[in-house]
Amino acid sequence: MSALLDALHQPHTQLLLRLVLGGLLLLAGAAKLADRRAFYDAVAEYDVLPSRLQWPFAMLVPLAEVTLGALLLLGFGTRAAAALATPLFLSFSIAIGVNMLRGREFDCHCFGAAQRERIGWPGFLRSLALVVAALVVAVGASRFGALELAFFGANGDLPPASEALPIVLVAAVVFDVLFLLPETLAFRQLFHRANARRGQHAHREHGGAA
Repeated sequence: MSALLDALHQPHTQLLLRLVLGGLLLLAGAAKLADRRAFYDAVAEYDVLPSRLQWPFAMLVPLAEVTLGALLLLGFGTRAAAALATPLFLSFSIAIGVNMLRGREFDCHCFGAAQRERIGWPGFLRSLALVVAALVVAVGASRFGALELAFFGANGDLPPASEALPIVLVAAVVFDVLFLLPETLAFRQLFHRANARRGQHAHREHGGAA
């Protein structure tokens, strides 16, 4: 366990988590800002908050996501940004978990209209993983690769490009997996459903011909 904790506090790990969290938050917030009404409808569909809080929540969350995402990506106020992102991710986990317990199934709207994904275990576990990642970044508060060093720190503290670039590339891969994997799973479900309907239709036609 101590080895895992040490690994999570390594500057390279902190940079990786910060970039992934920042990218996900920025994309999610931008997608929701593009269609605020749709996100409000999504908040209402979850039916977790009192009705009087649904509209303020729907208005503030996208702005918070874009702001915190930009801060994490750039590396400004990392500790505060990650600390504020933690309850945000936790609220998503609670909303998904409550509706799973209710036995409901609908689009999670995690990334607005940019992604289609039904609520379920994949989205629930991903949101919990993001809670943990945000906590790790908030506690570690590493300034490795943070642009705030260029403004408030010594230039010598900035890592060389040869050291930071591989982390950026790995973060891009992780981001793609977290964003595209749900799309792939959703497409696979639609494909199987379409095949099942075609099979049933063919079976009925065959039965009728007999």
